[in-house]
Amino acid sequence: MSNLITSESLELLRSNKTYYMSTKQPLMGFNSSVKISKGLKRFDYTTGILYLQPSNAVSVRTLCPWAKPAGCEDDCLGKKSGRLQMLLSQNAMTRRTIQYVLDPDGVKDRLRSEILKNETDNYCIRLNGTSDEDWSDLISSLPNIQFYDYTKVFHRVERNTLSNYHLTYSASFLNQKLINKTKEAVAKGFNVALPLNTKECKGEFKRPTEAVINNEIKQLDDFDYTDLRFLDKDGSVGTLLRKGSKITDRLAEMSKPSFFGNPSTLALLA
Repeated sequence: MSNLITSESLELLRSNKTYYMSTKQPLMGFNSSVKISKGLKRFDYTTGILYLQPSNAVSVRTLCPWAKPAGCEDDCLGKKSGRLQMLLSQNAMTRRTIQYVLDPDGVKDRLRSEILKNETDNYCIRLNGTSDEDWSDLISSLPNIQFYDYTKVFHRVERNTLSNYHLTYSASFLNQKLINKTKEAVAKGFNVALPLNTKECKGEFKRPTEAVINNEIKQLDDFDYTDLRFLDKDGSVGTLLRKGSKITDRLAEMSKPSFFGNPSTLALLA
């Protein structure tokens, strides 16, 4: 056990094993965030989502293999966004992650049961709400359920053959190597999400509606309109505004390399 979860998580588990090993609470939330609920409001889709503690916050083996290389480890939504940063949510995410790391097959069995129990018309599941795990074994066992995720793992998008699993490549602007990877993803016809270093507040740049990528003008969709990425056309490229941040932090990052794009780094996609 001690070689699977961090020492801090192990102390939490020892201090309150009843809570952290309880299986009474559901693992997933349904229509449980502002963005997820837009799918219900605008397209009548019920979305189930799983929130785990990201990267190596609990697990010794990172649950987000590209978090550190892509530069998003410290700015993860699982740490800074909305209700997820609140203590109650953080404790719940820690509980789920401890259970998943210690008993992955048991958690997958419970997830499978929850997914089937809540199935309805216009139904979809996102298992990587705040992680970037390979869930293909679970997804392949439920071929009639629509799954989708964002991922920074390029080969996972490239090699995905599951017809019920839609993947959108999550770009990073931290360095030219990652920017080139985004250009390659667009060239190969992947669906791509571009994170932007703005919330369109006063003094900030506005979300662009097009960009030159690989010497071609690409229309940029608004990926904040809903989270239902599997409804996007093949090869769609869209933008996401930065969540869970202060304007002072965003403005300070405009002049240094960052996971989030700005007009200068967007231009490097040309």
